[in-house]
Amino acid sequence: MKTNLAIYRSIAEQAADSIFVTDAHGRITYQNPEARRVFGFEDHEIFGRTIRETIHHRFPDGTPAPAEQCQAYCAATRGETTRDFIWVVIRKDRSTFFASCTASPVKLDGNIQGAVFFATDITERKKVEAALLKSAEKLRLATEVTGIGLFEYFPKTGEVIWTETLKRLFGLPRDAAVTYDLFLNGIHPDDRARVQALLQDAVRPGGSGRYHAEYRIIGLRDRKERWISATGQTFFDLNGEAVRMIGSSIDITDRKLSEKRAREASQHDSLTGLPNRALLFEYCNHLLAMAGRHYTGGAVLFIDLDRFKAVNDLYGHDVGDKLLQEVARRLLLCVRKEDVVSRLGGDEFIVVLPRIDSSHGPMTVAQNILNQIGQPIDVGSVTLSVSPSIGISLFPTHSDDLETLIRCADLAMYAAKKAGRNNFQLYTPGLDESAHDRLRLEVRLKHALGENGFTLFYQPIVDLGTGRLSGVEALARLRTEDGSWMYPEDFIPVAESAGLIGRLGDWVAAEACRQCRRWRDAGLPPISVAINVSPTQFHERAFVKQLSETVRAAGIEPSCLQIEITEATVMDNLPDAIETLKELKRLGVRIAIDDFGTGYSSLSQLSNLPLDKLKIDQSFIQRIEQSESNQLIAGTIIGLGHNLKLQVVGEGIESEQAMDYLRDRGCDQAQGYLLSMPMQANEFEAWYRARLGREETGRETVA
Repeated sequence: MKTNLAIYRSIAEQAADSIFVTDAHGRITYQNPEARRVFGFEDHEIFGRTIRETIHHRFPDGTPAPAEQCQAYCAATRGETTRDFIWVVIRKDRSTFFASCTASPVKLDGNIQGAVFFATDITERKKVEAALLKSAEKLRLATEVTGIGLFEYFPKTGEVIWTETLKRLFGLPRDAAVTYDLFLNGIHPDDRARVQALLQDAVRPGGSGRYHAEYRIIGLRDRKERWISATGQTFFDLNGEAVRMIGSSIDITDRKLSEKRAREASQHDSLTGLPNRALLFEYCNHLLAMAGRHYTGGAVLFIDLDRFKAVNDLYGHDVGDKLLQEVARRLLLCVRKEDVVSRLGGDEFIVVLPRIDSSHGPMTVAQNILNQIGQPIDVGSVTLSVSPSIGISLFPTHSDDLETLIRCADLAMYAAKKAGRNNFQLYTPGLDESAHDRLRLEVRLKHALGENGFTLFYQPIVDLGTGRLSGVEALARLRTEDGSWMYPEDFIPVAESAGLIGRLGDWVAAEACRQCRRWRDAGLPPISVAINVSPTQFHERAFVKQLSETVRAAGIEPSCLQIEITEATVMDNLPDAIETLKELKRLGVRIAIDDFGTGYSSLSQLSNLPLDKLKIDQSFIQRIEQSESNQLIAGTIIGLGHNLKLQVVGEGIESEQAMDYLRDRGCDQAQGYLLSMPMQANEFEAWYRARLGREETGRETVA
């Protein structure tokens, strides 16, 4: 026992931690040199006093500590060990610091003789932790010290001495004899050679003498894997030979597990759990390299959800997130275990097929994805319907580089959207030039929106019965570099894919209302202006409010404004569309269904819509002289509109025959090149004033 006490005392005298020993009543009977140095008390100043009244006086947050908070230490005198509790402790000079403390009982022949108190200055660690808490990531690296073990190692003899705590970490009984070989055998086989090399380097003549290693151990009793962090200092004799190493070991398993979870989180999408871009590239570059060595082909599928933004705008991001989670689940059903499904962000997904065969080719997988995602998706009480547009690139045909393969698949995906969405397209080299053109146009659109680079043209709409002007339709135009005008069908798809359609729609509404006011201020009769509203703009929650503010700011009557929406826009979510249309009617705005006859509207629902007009799609009008079916469709739409008490407009009229046919069938209004080309505001004003003059003299006709 005396030998053990001497060993413990020797270890304590050399320890880097402050150590206090108390009797069974909690009174200090011993302090080691480190405690004497750190706390500044001489033995006679603290012997016989308790730990609490000597060094502990408040909580880490600065509030005074009541006596019962001494339980962590007092428990040691009752036989309980408490580790890693944090105190703010006080030195003799009244300065304070954070300390990580451990209190353990001291037993002799099974009887508690007192307690031992370890204190490690962790002030710097606490500062680091505080800084981390304030960081943008708001992550806190937590290191739970579940045990502090002290050791001595004598290189010349191979003798090893451990405290009970260190033995417990390795799963050894307290009375076990420790040897160097036993220590090495307890280390995980994958770490053993590295730890042995670090130890040998720390004790070699002329070396630094510092030893630090983090390694895994396998508990001899429970066979559990734990992580250990060990630090030691070697002492050399006058000949430079290592004679002794003293150090400590702590259990860092919790920290290692936290690091592992953080690493895994950094490589996976937090919403869907799928690999993110970083892990995709790390993993798939290896897969593609392996495929290249074995001369096998692969494929990359770029998947983008159609109209996903409308879901977010209409139902909120919570519903959108659940939709993405279900899409991720369905994508996994379409692939093999060896394939990779990744979420790049937003509603964009990547599927990598490192090996393709006749039964699992990219076209087959793409079709399965179309079928799976195209099925209705229930999110709470809402049933959603989305479709994917898919682009495909092939390895090594199109590239042997993943970044390039993704870019090629992305270009093919845009081609799928251009082809009508809900389909897949294979990359072809010609798509690169189209992509450059689209990018240049996107930049031009952004510049035009910021610099008021768009212009509105106005096409007259005429009453077929009286020949008088019924209103105008505002049509956006973009000036090209050669001075010509670009039409909406050329730039609207790019504006939609670039997320600019909302800004463009807001500008069109504001400019049309302002021009309506300018014409009135110029003395013209009130003019009804129609604007086209995109599905994205219509489904935004603040659409009606924004439109109301636009009308109010322009100082016009809401009845002077007419919005035109397509059948598909309404039918995409009929209940919500009806509510939006009712709000518009309460505002006083007029509503027309544009391109009627080309969509998928249910006639049974049409009567429930608060509409003012139906506009017959020009595809039926322009061939009406030669096509009996077009004549039948146009006549049916006119009859349907009148039965629903709606005005009917024929658009795209370019011939007298088409005009006569619509007039004979009772069509209310007409629009098209036969009546007038779209004009800029000043040109329309001159055209209208001339027409008003002819009306006054009774010389105006419809055509």
